[in-house]
Amino acid sequence: MPKPEKGTPKDIANRMKAKGLQKLRFYCQMCSKQCRDENGFKCHLTSDSHLRQMKIFSENANTLLDSFSAEFEAAYIDTLRRRHGT
Repeated sequence: MPKPEKGTPKDIANRMKAKGLQKLRFYCQMCSKQCRDENGFKCHLTSDSHLRQMKIFSENANTLLDSFSAEFEAAYIDTLRRRHGT
C-alpha cells in the first residue's frame, strides 16, 4: 500500500499517530488513560483495570478527591504565576 501524499490529512494523521500525539477528547482521569475514539473509551470503561480503579476510588473517595484538588490548585497557581509574572 503506497504512502499518502505529503501534507494530506491522512499523512498528517499518520505522523501525529507515530509521534504519539492525539486529540484529547476521550480521557479517563482515574486511570490516566487516553482513548482514540468513543468506542475505545467505552471498551475502557468496561475493562477490568478501570473497574478495579473505580473500586479503589469508592473506598478512598475523599482522599483521592483531595489529592486531585491539591494537584489542580498547584498547577493553576503555577500557570497564573508564569502567565502574570507574580
